[in-house]
Amino acid sequence: MKVFDCLIVGAGVVGASIFNKLSRIGKSALMLDKASDVATGASKANSGLVHAGFDPIPNSLMAKLNVQGNQLYPKLCARLGVPLKKCGALVVGDSPEKIDNLFVRGKQNGVKVEKWNRQQIESKIPEIADGISVGLFAENAYVVSPYLFAIALTDEGILNGGQVALEEDLVSVKKVDDVFEVKTRKNTFFAKNIINSAGAGVNEVAKILGAEIFPLQLRRGEYFVFDKGCALDVPCTVFPLPTALGKGVLVTPTVDGNFLIGPTSELCDGDAITTAQGLSSIKSKTNLIIKNLNFCHAIREFSGVRVVCGEDFVIEKSKAVDGVITLAGICSPGLSAAPAIAEYVLQLLGFENKEKDNLKQIQPYVMFKDMTKLQQQQCLKTNKAYGQIVCKCEKITKGDVLFALNRPLEVHSVDAVKRRTNAGMGRCQGGFCFTKVVREIMKARNIQYEKVLKENRGSEVAVGALREVKHD
Repeated sequence: MKVFDCLIVGAGVVGASIFNKLSRIGKSALMLDKASDVATGASKANSGLVHAGFDPIPNSLMAKLNVQGNQLYPKLCARLGVPLKKCGALVVGDSPEKIDNLFVRGKQNGVKVEKWNRQQIESKIPEIADGISVGLFAENAYVVSPYLFAIALTDEGILNGGQVALEEDLVSVKKVDDVFEVKTRKNTFFAKNIINSAGAGVNEVAKILGAEIFPLQLRRGEYFVFDKGCALDVPCTVFPLPTALGKGVLVTPTVDGNFLIGPTSELCDGDAITTAQGLSSIKSKTNLIIKNLNFCHAIREFSGVRVVCGEDFVIEKSKAVDGVITLAGICSPGLSAAPAIAEYVLQLLGFENKEKDNLKQIQPYVMFKDMTKLQQQQCLKTNKAYGQIVCKCEKITKGDVLFALNRPLEVHSVDAVKRRTNAGMGRCQGGFCFTKVVREIMKARNIQYEKVLKENRGSEVAVGALREVKHD
């Protein structure tokens, strides 16, 4: 039997970061998730911000790992071929005292920050609301695609010896002679260490492990996505002054050229739904920081659920079960901190952060539309599929879709292809390309139409032919 050095439960951006790091230092790692792809929870439904780190409480684990993670991102994204845009972050308000406090906090965290007056803010954001008089600008803030980042980390981890098991439901865990026997509904795995990075499901996994349970709070955040064609002159991320509920409703560009407006922060039971009340709240709150924001440019609404556990991250060894490490409450700035969290977990495991020789590097996701003319010509000479458009809105070709379907991590859902290529993320939201993507998945995986998933198990795109299905 194979005994893994580490088994990671949860394939979000934090789990993927740990998985990637373990694989690169030569440890055998297995990452499990109940979903049909990585990054299907909070990691796909957030603002995509790599925060500078001025907001967390000084000397907290959150502050330390946020700042360290921010510093790791440029080199890491360059290696993975993941787009990272340095746009800066601007907190605005009408309270010089609160801006001063945030400035001091930023300095304590080791972050480069500047206090701005109304004139400086207007030079950056011409449509800033009339009531805004002061601001705090952090130059070293970025935006990234959170799901593509997790996908690339996973692909690279697999390429360097790691294994991923999706659609695995954890059933039981027992420890015999310092080795965990982990049973799912489909398989049995063995590992020396278990890392519980299950996000909103961390306590359910902890119960199966016999490890500590933590007081968690689930908060739903709803968003609007604006079309790329909107004439919104906001070159950086703009926040209101933070409150006890979080960083507030923000306006931010994305790496893909859209804008995100949101999120809300409402207690919930874990359902990632959008509500009329929540979306209306976003509109009213956004007007307090940006004037003349036209929500007719919105092409989609979505929501995500973040997990809060007090005022700091919980990343610690279990006192109840030796060999278990629990990560709880990895909410914002969890994405920003993810690379540093991975290194912190290595320390807890007692592993040296020394990468092995001859590591393999993944081929980056580069869509045909983003290639140079010469690259496009070369692609078309060797692969005619790049000459067939699948998604008109995003200009995604059949070659792009096939490239996504032939990566180290095998996927078989429409949304998995969408996260890798952007097919379906344009103005029509998949209205014209959905069935084309389904058919490419069918051929690539040699499966029937009704076996293709929209997202996770239970979301099959069809249940059968109309004349064959009984309707009760």
